[in-house]
Amino acid sequence: MYFSVIVTVYNVEPYLKTCVDSILAQTYRDFELILVDDGSPDGAAALCDAYAAQDSRIRVIHQPNAGVVRARQAGLRAAAGEYILFVDGDDWISPQYLIRGRELLEKTRAELIVFASLDVYENDSRTIYGPVPEGLYNRKTLEEQIFPVLLMDRQMQHISHTCWGKIFCRSLAEKGIFSVDSGITLGEDTLSVLPAYFEMQSVYISREAMYFYRIREQSVCHSFRLEHYRQVELVIEALEKLKEQEPCLPKDFDGQIKRYGAFMCFALMIQTVERGCGQYWKEIKARMNRPCLKKCICGARFQGITIKTKIAYMLFRRNMIFTAYIFLRVCQGLKACLRRRTHDRETTDQYHSSGV
Repeated sequence: MYFSVIVTVYNVEPYLKTCVDSILAQTYRDFELILVDDGSPDGAAALCDAYAAQDSRIRVIHQPNAGVVRARQAGLRAAAGEYILFVDGDDWISPQYLIRGRELLEKTRAELIVFASLDVYENDSRTIYGPVPEGLYNRKTLEEQIFPVLLMDRQMQHISHTCWGKIFCRSLAEKGIFSVDSGITLGEDTLSVLPAYFEMQSVYISREAMYFYRIREQSVCHSFRLEHYRQVELVIEALEKLKEQEPCLPKDFDGQIKRYGAFMCFALMIQTVERGCGQYWKEIKARMNRPCLKKCICGARFQGITIKTKIAYMLFRRNMIFTAYIFLRVCQGLKACLRRRTHDRETTDQYHSSGV
């Protein structure tokens, strides 16, 4: 078996057919598909069984809800393929994903293939590339060009941290996936991918968009929860442990950890603004003042970032959390106003150009 495709399934019934059909439509046929039903409360579990009854390449694992980490681990234990790829149950892949992956693996002998992805919104989409050029990186160029952006550089750039959109040789997938604590539900992909980069001797970075990532506002990573601050702490603690275990680290890995933690606090504040959850500012302030996050916020150093982001970090460092919230709300309002004015101008131009 050449490829094992592992799909984690939880509460994605409306999207699962698109996902599974995109995998069954692959032009390369030597693969197995493992659907891991993580105690899904909707009809997704029955849909998984229906697919398995129709195609012998499909196996289904049913387990009580334990989170995406345990679901991926269960799928990996059952996998028979030489190479592993992960797909989330609400996303889908290009029909050429596997054949292109096979071609690149045979041509480059890389241990990891990283494809570009397409973020798909309700009315829009955009292609996501990493910060390094397309090509094959050996251990030397990996350390020279990828390690500086492994977690986050001073310009807020980083390599792809997602498990999806990649093809792992089996040993790399196992090193990453089995090392993650199942209690981590935000940032688990980062902890799954980084150990692979420390271990590997070669990676091929492709700018071909083969993975389609569906942006759902109700998904965990796009919703505001106070406990997410604790999740960021858990990831930082895990990164500190990883630092002690790995002999080959980026020179600035301590700085990268601080920048990652500070950035995640900023990202969570943006979610707070977008959901209008300013009433929680005291609770947010208490969490951002905990030693782990405070160390990141005060110690992170960036350059070349936007004025808005600079001001927000300055307010964070001065412990002016409510002021930061208000400032970002104002920025959000101005952005929405500019967007409306642009739309109105385009509508007017179209009206006049029509000759009406």
